[in-house]
Amino acid sequence: MQPSNVCWSLTIWMVQLALMFLTIQAQSCTKPIGGPNMVLSDAFIIQETFEDGAKVTFDCAIGYVRAGGSRSVTCTAGVWSEVKLICERKSCGSPGEVMNGDFDLSEGILFGDKVVATCNTGYMLVGSGVRTCMDGGWDGRVPLCEVVKCGKPPTIVNGGPVVPPEETYNYGSVVQYGCEKDYTLVGTKSIICSENGEFQPAPPECKMVSCPRPVIENAFRIEGRPPYTYKSFVTYKCNAGYEMEGQASLTCEIEGWSAPFPTCKAQNCTKPIGGPNMVLSDAFILQETFVDGATVNFHCAIGYVRAGGSRTVTCTAGVWSEVKLICERKSCGSPGEVMNGDFDLSEGIEFGDKVVATCNTGYMLVGSGVRTCMDRGWDGRVPVCEVVKCGKPPTIVNGGPVVPPEETYNYGSVVQYGCEKDYTLVGTKFITCLENGEFQPAPPECKMVSCPPPVVDNGVRIEGRPPYTYESFVTYKCNAGYEMEGQASLTCEIEGWSAPFPTCK
Repeated sequence: MQPSNVCWSLTIWMVQLALMFLTIQAQSCTKPIGGPNMVLSDAFIIQETFEDGAKVTFDCAIGYVRAGGSRSVTCTAGVWSEVKLICERKSCGSPGEVMNGDFDLSEGILFGDKVVATCNTGYMLVGSGVRTCMDGGWDGRVPLCEVVKCGKPPTIVNGGPVVPPEETYNYGSVVQYGCEKDYTLVGTKSIICSENGEFQPAPPECKMVSCPRPVIENAFRIEGRPPYTYKSFVTYKCNAGYEMEGQASLTCEIEGWSAPFPTCKAQNCTKPIGGPNMVLSDAFILQETFVDGATVNFHCAIGYVRAGGSRTVTCTAGVWSEVKLICERKSCGSPGEVMNGDFDLSEGIEFGDKVVATCNTGYMLVGSGVRTCMDRGWDGRVPVCEVVKCGKPPTIVNGGPVVPPEETYNYGSVVQYGCEKDYTLVGTKFITCLENGEFQPAPPECKMVSCPPPVVDNGVRIEGRPPYTYESFVTYKCNAGYEMEGQASLTCEIEGWSAPFPTCK
């Protein structure tokens, strides 16, 4: 074999080998990319290229579980098939039951979520109160809630707990105190072991308390008797014809009686109560008691006027004379004239009444339509009724308003339409601006309407002449010796003549 042939064969073989290599390269796949929360299986994690037809699998990431879809994908012509694996967060289920407490599950119980334990009132947490949902379940342990304890209760002078104290007390336990002979308990007799491990409130004191016998002239005792020790009480009542000033009941406190001794004075009158719609005059409004023989005045309340009777009453032996003042509601008179409208006075025109304004047809209210009768007259102002306005009239094809349209039209304004040459007005030629601000009725149309000349044998036209457009009319009369059958007068309508042509027989 010639050397040149050998070289040529070698060249062809290398070219074929290169083409085969390129073909193989074009059909292989690079490392596939999975969906959310998944990873390539360990068997394929370090491999970078995959032959055509190769299959690989994905696994759900730590803390996630398969919820559906195939784990496998296939390399076909350099492209991986769609990843259909669905991975969802694992659920750790219940984090356990906390005795005398509870877990807050608001964050959830899925992988990565945290639950926090809290103890019931009077209990305290022992250990970590937080558990995290891990790949293998909840970390840590269920915490404990132990009852809060208090130490020995405080000691007091000249007294102490009525039951021998213990070394410790559970939350909510009650300790009751008592005093030695001749001593009185001052303060609350019971204290409670609270959630902070302390007794509350502060313990009472034991004191030797004594109050002197009250001396009250013109009065007698109705409750209580000596000796008066701590928290003893006594109640007095004035003799007939006397009125008490001060507190009738007194209590013996640490520093003495709870209030000064009351006094009994000759009976006066309390503040008088007037009749309807009146008040006590300002000079007496702050006074609470009135001596026998005192006189006071009433005046009518705001919005009312005196209609008769005396304004004065007199205190006699602790009783006021009859109130004879009569007060009636003020009248505000006319609320004013509403231009292009009126007020509804059905409720009245006296203090507190309201009148409501309404506008005439074609007018609309500007401002508040309600006025109220106040002490000094009607509030607000007389409202205004402005005329309703319409915008530009509608346009029509082959016609329009006979007068150039304006920007606005007052209620009741009329717009007349006309048509261009060779067009006939079909419909009403006038539209009107109504109270709703719209033109009514709908505008007419401009149509090209034409009727042929009627043919009436042995007849003669006596009215009308061509051309016959919309609403044109013509009248015929038969020649002498002929009698007409049908309508003598015809009108050109949209669809033609209003009736068949008459005949002369």
